[in-house]
Amino acid sequence: MTKKMIFPLIFGLVGVIVLLSLGVWQMQRLEWKNDVISKIYERRNGEPISLNDNYKTSSPETHNYLRVFFEGEIKNNEAHVYAPQKDGLGYRIVSEFDWNELSILVDLGWVEKTKKNETRTTGDARVIGYISYPDDHDDSFTPKPDIINNIWFSRFVPDMANQLKVEPFLVVAEQVQIKENDNWIDYKDVMPFPISLNIKNDHREYAITWFSLALVWFLMTIYLLWRIKQKTV
Repeated sequence: MTKKMIFPLIFGLVGVIVLLSLGVWQMQRLEWKNDVISKIYERRNGEPISLNDNYKTSSPETHNYLRVFFEGEIKNNEAHVYAPQKDGLGYRIVSEFDWNELSILVDLGWVEKTKKNETRTTGDARVIGYISYPDDHDDSFTPKPDIINNIWFSRFVPDMANQLKVEPFLVVAEQVQIKENDNWIDYKDVMPFPISLNIKNDHREYAITWFSLALVWFLMTIYLLWRIKQKTV
């Protein structure tokens, strides 16, 4: 080995080690993400449990997508979230919901654009749904809500709760029933619109990318050392 080969060798080895480390880190992230996804699916597909037992301890890490049931009162105080679908333009109706001496947010579902400003049935209701910590808001890209026309472009719970004067806590309804003549009937004013789970886990692809780059870096280092050796022979 000549002196000219020492620096390229060190540079090459450091590069390979760094890239391999990034690949290993992504594999660790893959395992972690798989565990997170598994727990989310378990919560989302489990039997609904009482919201009373989970409100105070709720957090994104432990309660996101947890199915719950509760009773209370739908209020005439709504936020309308722009949500176009393949069937046409429309809005998610997020309503104030009085429950357990508190007011929270309940995403009742979806209505067509023409029904946005219709007066909906309020009063006693019972809900089966799941606790939600939405991630559809981005400060850099999401437009600010049009408060005058009540048009929101994401379910940004802190701002929405502040506007409706309720607790910053959201449940997405799967089923809503209202009381009519002492009988519980399905709520027809809004179509329940729970979001289907499709959680990406790209860490395997990232790991393959880093390991591939490590291999390319290694081969390029070998080739460079070979070229240097050829020139010194």
